[in-house]
Amino acid sequence: MDYQKSKGYAQNTIQRELTFIKTFCKHARYLGLETDPQLDALKIEKIKAEKIYLTFDELEAIEKTKLKHDYLENARDWLIISCYTGQRISDFLRFTKEMIRIEDGKSLLEFTQKKTGKVMTVPLHKKVLEILKKRNGEFPRSISDQRYNDYIKVVCKEAKLNEKIQGGLQMKTDNGVRKVSGKYHKWELVTSHIGRRSFATNFYGKIPTTYLIYITGHSSEAMFLNYIGKSNKDLAMEISNYF
Repeated sequence: MDYQKSKGYAQNTIQRELTFIKTFCKHARYLGLETDPQLDALKIEKIKAEKIYLTFDELEAIEKTKLKHDYLENARDWLIISCYTGQRISDFLRFTKEMIRIEDGKSLLEFTQKKTGKVMTVPLHKKVLEILKKRNGEFPRSISDQRYNDYIKVVCKEAKLNEKIQGGLQMKTDNGVRKVSGKYHKWELVTSHIGRRSFATNFYGKIPTTYLIYITGHSSEAMFLNYIGKSNKDLAMEISNYF
């Protein structure tokens, strides 16, 4: 831990790597190898990370922003799609019109998640359908993950998401590239993962949690609630609506 701190690694990175080491050691124990009895007691606390997501108002601002280049419009459409389908970048950038079927007048998207191998059927939100209609039934052009990450930052900058918020930004340091915590413009902190988190956070309390978990693919409600970017006060206020 002292070594990793001297190299500028964040505490959550150190905590994750200790978890990996303990996993290997526990597997060794399972195979009959001797492990130190103190192994299970080794623990590093995880620091609460900021949950960055785009609100419905911010998404509307992004939609209304006039962009100068077609490649930015293409990336914006993918960003909107990701925020209304809740899927990982490894899945949504592969979407094609051939994955869509119509049943009882509803547009359903069918695909297999790359990470989990799970076969998914997801209803398409009207915002996604509007993009498809604008593009004559086609999804936006496929682009690389890196370009998508770069372009959506520019899109959000053009949409004036300039609020300074706490977060971590990858940058060069004396120890190499590290995530440096601080206050940054929101557009700087936007990455490909923001679509899935925005979907989960924005629709929590509006769509039954069971359905949201099905779409996002979380293995439990506890994991889902830890994932979404809402404070305890937010959750309490939403729960009060049911009283």
